[in-house]
Amino acid sequence: MKKIYILLFSCVTFLSALAQTTPNLYRAADQAKMNHWVDSVFDAMSYDERIGQLFMVIANPKSDTRNMQRLMRYVNEVKIGGILFHKGDPVTQAEVTNRLQKASRIPMLVSLDGEWGLSMRLSGTTRFPKNMMLGAIEDNSLITEYGKEVARQCKEMGIHINFAPDMDVNSNTDNPVIGLRSFGENPNAVADKGLAYARGLEGQGIISVSKHFPGHGDTNEDSHYTLPAVHHDRARLDSVELLPFKRYIYDGYAGVMTGHLYVPALDKARNKPVSMSRAVVTDLLQKDLGFRGLCFTDALAMKGASTRKSDNPSVMALLAGNDILLAPAAPINDFAAVKDALEEGILDREEVEAKIIKILQYKYIAGLNNYRPVETKGLSARLNTPHAAWLAAKLNAEAITLMKNEGDIVPLKQLDKKKIAALSIGDDTGNEFQKMLSRYDSVACFSIGRNATAQQVQNVYRKLEKYDVIICGVHTVRIPESLALRQLAEKKELVYAFFTLPYFCKEYKASILKAKAVVMAYEGTPLAQEYAAQVIFGGIAAKGKLPVSIPTLYQAGTGIFTEKTRLGYHEPEEVGASPERLDVIASIVEDGLEQKAFPGCQVLVAKDGMIIYDKSFGYFSYDGKQPVEGNSVYDLASSSKAAGTLLAVMKAYDEKKFTLNNKISDFVPELKDSDKKNLLIKELLYHQSGLTPTINFYLKAIDKDSYKGSLYSGAKNATHPVRFDAKTYVRNDFSFLPDLVSNKKKPGFTTEVARGMYLHDSFKDTIIQEIKDSRLGVRGKYKYSCINFILLKMMVEKQTGQPMDRLLHDQFFSRLGAWHTTYNPLHVMDTACIVPTENDQFVRRQLLRGYVHDEAAAFQGGVSGNAGLFSNADDLAKVLQLYLNQGTYGGEQYLSPETARLFTQSKSPTCRRGLGFDKPAPGAGKGSPCGSLAPASVYGHTGFTGTCFWVDPDNNLLYIFLSNRVNPTRANNKLSSLEIRTRIQDAIYKAINGGK
Repeated sequence: MKKIYILLFSCVTFLSALAQTTPNLYRAADQAKMNHWVDSVFDAMSYDERIGQLFMVIANPKSDTRNMQRLMRYVNEVKIGGILFHKGDPVTQAEVTNRLQKASRIPMLVSLDGEWGLSMRLSGTTRFPKNMMLGAIEDNSLITEYGKEVARQCKEMGIHINFAPDMDVNSNTDNPVIGLRSFGENPNAVADKGLAYARGLEGQGIISVSKHFPGHGDTNEDSHYTLPAVHHDRARLDSVELLPFKRYIYDGYAGVMTGHLYVPALDKARNKPVSMSRAVVTDLLQKDLGFRGLCFTDALAMKGASTRKSDNPSVMALLAGNDILLAPAAPINDFAAVKDALEEGILDREEVEAKIIKILQYKYIAGLNNYRPVETKGLSARLNTPHAAWLAAKLNAEAITLMKNEGDIVPLKQLDKKKIAALSIGDDTGNEFQKMLSRYDSVACFSIGRNATAQQVQNVYRKLEKYDVIICGVHTVRIPESLALRQLAEKKELVYAFFTLPYFCKEYKASILKAKAVVMAYEGTPLAQEYAAQVIFGGIAAKGKLPVSIPTLYQAGTGIFTEKTRLGYHEPEEVGASPERLDVIASIVEDGLEQKAFPGCQVLVAKDGMIIYDKSFGYFSYDGKQPVEGNSVYDLASSSKAAGTLLAVMKAYDEKKFTLNNKISDFVPELKDSDKKNLLIKELLYHQSGLTPTINFYLKAIDKDSYKGSLYSGAKNATHPVRFDAKTYVRNDFSFLPDLVSNKKKPGFTTEVARGMYLHDSFKDTIIQEIKDSRLGVRGKYKYSCINFILLKMMVEKQTGQPMDRLLHDQFFSRLGAWHTTYNPLHVMDTACIVPTENDQFVRRQLLRGYVHDEAAAFQGGVSGNAGLFSNADDLAKVLQLYLNQGTYGGEQYLSPETARLFTQSKSPTCRRGLGFDKPAPGAGKGSPCGSLAPASVYGHTGFTGTCFWVDPDNNLLYIFLSNRVNPTRANNKLSSLEIRTRIQDAIYKAINGGK
């Protein structure tokens, strides 16, 4: 008999298709198999089991005895057809799900109230943006991709239904319950976003449920606590509130949730929730709009669902036409009430059975005909995939909205001319916003907390007076705009970033009108803060559009687009790189750390202008006390040649201060009467000058009468107890000449070599004389020499009329925002952030920390053409991106494209060297400084202390490795023998080229 009923039900369904929309999921199911399964299940069900299908209860995902006893009672007594879990963690919810499904004879529908994904309810899962932020995104295909990912995660959790999307059109700025849950105020835009989300969910087989029908957006009360009223006429409802739901239904999606709202235009019965109204649920939703999917009530335990005491809310909801009773306050009592109403004829038995059959059909559609328990092993890793991380980041990046930009101040430019401060209102200093700002420039950070005293607030504003640009992050709605802030906006270049509901901006109207720029980030999550900072500095372009109007300030649709001008920070997938293959880097580094090839390091990879890998490993030294962090600064050693000296050389070349065919003696006249007088600049750059590789200048400062015998020995003995390198031991019982070396700074002794060691200023003459007297090898033959770059530095200083370190600071590093990049870092930064190099017990007799490791550079006061530059990976990447951009960065031109191309693309016709840069050796054999997969176009440099960088114009790629392998001794050569740097480089190419 029931087979005949199902057949008739299906025929009615088919015949009414012209007036009604059959959901896509239903149409896609194998009808014969579905009806067979439904028929067999229905016939085998008891009367109570059938009634129980109508109930979906809320449960805590806790496995404690008391909670499980309560849930088992619902399964055994109410025979519940579904369950909606409250907040918890994934593994526990999965375990409880498995236990309940095992106990239930009929598999249950498991639902999620996940408007912004699993993280709305489950800790330890990917945090996606809320709907209003998504409403700012122009590319709706990203919303669909987001829906797909939420669906994938739901499947991993054994979830079949997501109570999303929220299709409420939020047109009321005082709405206390919808707000950020809405996609915006434009009905069609809300529909577009909601449909994109539903398309992603249902495309992967997860039932979507739009809510809160007929529209909760224009209320100023919360249905959790009362019954809100919507006093619009039918014409307005049709054009605004109902429009997204109509489009959702007509596009064939499966679920609708009815809201606890009083809407007189739809049902004149006073204070009657539409969720309990047959005129709304049956006549409007199901008949007029043709909805044939599952109709859910909003949670029946909410105050807005309250009816007269004599009426049972579950019975009333079924009479109205709802299919599934969500979260009744008293499931056992409501089950009995529904059973009584059926027996008394209050509820029509055939109508209720039709609902039960529909529920079973959707259980089949959800795959419950082939139920499998949730696999808990590895669940967290399967939920939190690299793709999910990329998608969450991408959604945030695309949503950040620039609402005001006077004078195109954003992205910020001319960093060298502005002192920048960051003020956080309602959050502490060091938050994610300020951290990201500090990656772009030296930013002084301040905060005003909720409990700050008037004196503390006054002190902050007084300190801000000395800054030119104030970047103000507003992280709370509980601190009002102040007079001091309005005055600050009048005097300074103020850039706002709001991490709040957009409507809150109206509370800051006076200072917003005076501000230079206003960024809307919508939420205070770490990702929102990071990408807002990136928009301000040009790490990403501003692309978002405001989804709601901010009264008296900005209209919906406001959004100023900008260009990306600086390096940004994103997930590897953003540039098509494999996160899993990039993870190989960590295993290579760990290999090096375990074998003590170096105490710690930084590794950075950037592609297409995006930093996709930026990690710190290990410690400053083997004692394991101070971990390496992103702001840790390393001695670049010979990498200084290409990251520092070469920049200055290129700048001088741009200004026509020399030509490549000029003789070095034209600029260092001391060489004119030597065998080096005819050496050409290009020969120095190509390392084909014939100059000796290095000169131990320190020997000229040693008192030869203070010791007998040799300084060096091939073996350790009583006279030579100190190991110098892999093959050499040295003595350290000698003295320095007192007329050349002093233990304190005094007139004439101003060249600082190390702590407590000052060199006489005349020593610079000794250095040039040593170079002049040095042996000259074969010109035109490749022989790497530090002396080449020492002479190039002298040339630059002669031609530009200023010290090279000052030139580089003024013309490059300060403009780039590379504030960790400097010579003699102890002059400008705390020792605590500088990574130590060697414990030098030979020349300087101390642990070197902040003093250049290279002796030749040290005896020039730390500023040399061959070494001396300190930096971290983030800052070095800015210099390298300038090269890759052919002389531009941050929207500013530093070098002409012609000069940049000449120096980065030229290669010696007789060796692998470029103009100042190193390059791969032909065939990428053991003699090559690069990995075997690096193309011939790569250029860069290595450093003796354990550093390297490589720039690949073919793949728009940067690779940086910084370590202090010489700590505590330069004798440790495991970094090279283990091929750590080249192995990492090859891993990068495998990650960006699919393993090839």
